[in-house]
Amino acid sequence: MEKSGAMTGGHYRTRMKFAAEEGKKLLELSEKIANADAERGSRLDKLDRIEEQISHLSREVEELNKVISKKTFRADEVAGAKPRLNKSILERRERLVQMESESISFKEQLDLLENEIKKSEETLNISQQKIDEIEGRLLGSEIPELNRRADAAQSEIRRLQERLTGIDAEILKDRIREEGARERHKELTLRRETLDAQKAEALQRKGIASAGILNSKEMLKAAQGREAEIEGELHGLKSVRVGLVEKTLAVQREVDQLEREKDRNDARLNATTFARDSVQSKVDSLRIEIEASGVDSTQEPPQSDTVAEKIKALAQAMRDLEPVNMMAIDEYDHVKTRHDFLSLRRTTLSDERESIIDKLERYDQMKKEAFLASFTEINKNFKLIFQELSNGDGDLILENPEDPLTAGMTIKARPAGKPFHRLEAMSGGEKSLTALSFIFSIQMYRPAPFYAMDEIDMFLDGANVERVAKLIKKISSKAQFIVVSLRKPMILQSKYTLGVTMQENNITSVTGICTS
Repeated sequence: MEKSGAMTGGHYRTRMKFAAEEGKKLLELSEKIANADAERGSRLDKLDRIEEQISHLSREVEELNKVISKKTFRADEVAGAKPRLNKSILERRERLVQMESESISFKEQLDLLENEIKKSEETLNISQQKIDEIEGRLLGSEIPELNRRADAAQSEIRRLQERLTGIDAEILKDRIREEGARERHKELTLRRETLDAQKAEALQRKGIASAGILNSKEMLKAAQGREAEIEGELHGLKSVRVGLVEKTLAVQREVDQLEREKDRNDARLNATTFARDSVQSKVDSLRIEIEASGVDSTQEPPQSDTVAEKIKALAQAMRDLEPVNMMAIDEYDHVKTRHDFLSLRRTTLSDERESIIDKLERYDQMKKEAFLASFTEINKNFKLIFQELSNGDGDLILENPEDPLTAGMTIKARPAGKPFHRLEAMSGGEKSLTALSFIFSIQMYRPAPFYAMDEIDMFLDGANVERVAKLIKKISSKAQFIVVSLRKPMILQSKYTLGVTMQENNITSVTGICTS
């Protein structure tokens, strides 16, 4: 039973007996009918296949139209693939029109065959009536054996026809495969030309980078030589500075000792002067008292008893002046020594503070220079990698170039054929390409020995996944990469592939292959 409702195959074994001439005609008619049925079945099969291909191509055309309508906003990304898709659509539409015309011709041939079958059936009915008339007259003849031979021959013919139909189908499949292989060969040829162009561009960039590296090495050697010279000069200046500091401290100690000695002498002189003035004042007061008492100072001194009494009185007066601090001079010397030490310590700390401030400023300048040098190289790498991944323009911009360590950074990215947007307005794939470009630019400037990435290609389409996979494979010669991915282009570019699946009874199965 075919899809169209036609019944093919089988055989009809009659038990009638008829004459040789009528049997021969009957065999010819049976062969014609069998041939017509087989041809009709073959035509119906071809018609079914053609209708199935037409429906399949129609669905493909509808799906392609839907994909084209959905991806209109990404026309710049698929600009290279659009002519090929249009060509494929036109070819399939032409093929569809051709198949429709073939279907119409097959239907017309089928109608003609059905008319011929009806005529043959009418002839067969007439022959069957004749067979009924002469059935009784042909008992004991060789007709049954001939019928068996005819049935066997008819079965063999049907088997051969079925085999021929299968061979035609295989030939058609081979032609379809050949057409697919030709299209694939064309695609691979175009892809190879693109890869050759990219390879030439990469080699050119590699030459430029090698020249820059050589220039940087020469500058680094010169800077290292200058650094060694500065280090030698600095070491000599440090030794000179140590000697000067020691001499300064020795001179300062001598000056301090002389100042202390001078202070002591001044103190003694002041004490002596004070004592002299005090005694002189007492002498003057005594003279005044003597003169006031009516004694002439020019006369002889009084008697010893009188002098003794006056001495006692003066001693009592001196005792009345007690107590006197006799340690004041020593305390003054101690305080003066402490003051001088603290003054020297303060001067030393002030000098050290200024030196530390100078070092901090110099370190800040060195940090700024190192950051700007790293930022410049990373920005160059970011531009190259973003252009390689998206065929667009990318740039890293500092918010405060004068003081970059206190401000932030902005990533400016524009995929091919699109204007600049805020990060929120970009698609998931564009965000992923921007982030990956920034990560790989840092990796190229200062590579790490090991990287682990988890489904970085989740939001990327097939072409972008292939670009990222090729970039990872190119830089995998300098570092190890472990990438978790479900995308075929990423898996094909890997060296080793590990598959983890959950089997029955929650048992994890791990399978590994070498894909390089």
